[in-house]
Amino acid sequence: MPKKGRIIELSYNNHEEAFVLPVNPAEFEFTGGQNNQRINLLNIGEANLLGHRGLISGSLSSFFPAAKSPFRRFADREPEEYLALLQKWQNSGQPIRVIISDSDFNMAMSIDSLTRQYREGDADVYFTLELTEYRFLNVSTVQTNTAASQNNGLKERPNNSDKGGGSQAGSANNNNSQKYHTVVKGESQWRIAKKYYGKGQDFSKIYEANKDKISKPDLIYPGQKLVLP
Repeated sequence: MPKKGRIIELSYNNHEEAFVLPVNPAEFEFTGGQNNQRINLLNIGEANLLGHRGLISGSLSSFFPAAKSPFRRFADREPEEYLALLQKWQNSGQPIRVIISDSDFNMAMSIDSLTRQYREGDADVYFTLELTEYRFLNVSTVQTNTAASQNNGLKERPNNSDKGGGSQAGSANNNNSQKYHTVVKGESQWRIAKKYYGKGQDFSKIYEANKDKISKPDLIYPGQKLVLP
């Protein structure tokens, strides 16, 4: 027998599966907030920054009538069949659509929780559905090519490998296949050797390769460009 009054329809996968609640909730409420933020400003006090609309959420609580229930005439399946269908939709990872007649409520929603309740001496099965609005997102693919990096305002680091004198202090530089190190304040040949060769004792390699610049093994100056053999 067709139901009179308001109709609440739940459907899944573009109406591939659907049913109308045989017994409407006595009342139902859906709430939508606003993602606003309160801040305190010096010499002004509290201010409210308006954000975007939040997700709508609410619940539906009713029961699925058993065979002997006077409401059975509005049901087209057994209580456990309704519950099995709802459980299937919840586990699918896809939203359902909730349509409430005599209103503009027509919304894709996720089933956040499904609670069922059995009462002694009552064959009807009671349930509560917790629902939250589902927004279909259309996220553009991020471009990672050179053109994209230019559009975001970031500049590529200049390549100084071809500049003979463009070395940075305290770092090794390549000139073709030859490596160099520019001395910074506080460095010694021991520290430089340990940095590049793993052992400070190998400082003699640096000294032998730079005898034309180093008068004594323990005497180097900031700004000197040393050959790294």
